Amino acid sequence: MAQANPNDGGGDGYTLPQSLQRFARSPQGFILGAILSPLLEGLNDAVVQFLDLIVFVFEGSEPGLVGTYGIADIPLFIGTQLVNIGATIGGSASDGTGFLGLVDRLVEAAVGFATVGGPLAPIILAGEVVVVVWLLAFIGRRIILVIADAVPGLAGVLGT
Repeated sequence: MAQANPNDGGGDGYTLPQSLQRFARSPQGFILGAILSPLLEGLNDAVVQFLDLIVFVFEGSEPGLVGTYGIADIPLFIGTQLVNIGATIGGSASDGTGFLGLVDRLVEAAVGFATVGGPLAPIILAGEVVVVVWLLAFIGRRIILVIADAVPGLAGVLGT
């Protein structure tokens, strides 16, 4: 009778399944592997979800002002709002909207008044230019003061 090979599970040609062979070689390692493998995989999933959450908080659902906003979208959002406010306030001189449209109408009215003055038209226009420039400087200074009061610490820097 032939000598049975201890690795083949007996002399009748039957071999043990791979998992039982690993258990037979190292029962402690098999048990630790069976317990720690799902735990480590679950920990890996938790870490990946945490990192995805950090990216979501920073970027939002997508980069740019689409979907849910993230921390990175705050400067873009503020810039867009400031541009919209500036476009509304500033308007367009050609369309006659906003502050520029108002200034355009005032200048046209002043020029129309100066043309009625005849020979005194250059003096009237010079006076009107002084008034318009003073008015723009006054309004610009007020706007700067409002912005300086809105931004913490800026009023001290500007010396207002």
